[in-house]
Amino acid sequence: MQKKRKITFLVLLLIITTLVSCKDSEPSNSNRILDENYIPKNLEEALKQIDFYVSDSLKLEIKKKSEKDFIAETHFGLGIGMRNNWRLWKGSDLSKYFNNIEIFHPDDMSAIILTSYYRKLNGIEINLNEQIIGYKEYWKQVNLVKLPQKTEHPEPNLEFRVSKFYGFHTSKDRPAQVFIQTNSTNNTFWIYDYFYGWKNIDLKTKEMLDKERIQNIESVLNKIFEKKSTLPNKG
Repeated sequence: MQKKRKITFLVLLLIITTLVSCKDSEPSNSNRILDENYIPKNLEEALKQIDFYVSDSLKLEIKKKSEKDFIAETHFGLGIGMRNNWRLWKGSDLSKYFNNIEIFHPDDMSAIILTSYYRKLNGIEINLNEQIIGYKEYWKQVNLVKLPQKTEHPEPNLEFRVSKFYGFHTSKDRPAQVFIQTNSTNNTFWIYDYFYGWKNIDLKTKEMLDKERIQNIESVLNKIFEKKSTLPNKG
């Protein structure tokens, strides 16, 4: 029953993804927020357009989910629809709105929209400033990491999608941060960590890492790599 419900939820999201779309040219009338061809100019308009197309039954399904599960399940469906159709990669007014509040990656833009919609639907404070600070801190930590060059990747087409920062270590000024990666051509998963290296993982392991508490990441990595921690003492 739960599996059937999840399939139904994903089908409904696919329908919404199709509706929240645009053509190659934007309409001249900027007040047509609810027009499916209109690209929102800010977060408020984006939330209004999504809410217009989400049915009451789908809203009930969304409310049953945790915020984390909702964001995870919509990142590659509805999220991709937003990033492509609302031209978050190509300098639309909506992307410029986010740039003005110091959010620059389209993945972060769509995540903020989805998080804000979930919270608004559930009567929770959106806390936009808190979300912005979270993404800025994330990129601050990412910039501390010297990522391997593409020539050092274990296979072509790897994309750094998700990372978990789980502590800071003084050795060589490297933060303890594991990257969970996808391959757009063959649907494989890899993880990369400065202290542990590379590891090919299955979907079950990826999902486990996605949901794991930060405090437990180091012990989980020890099991995945089947060795004792090589991390230096924290300090």
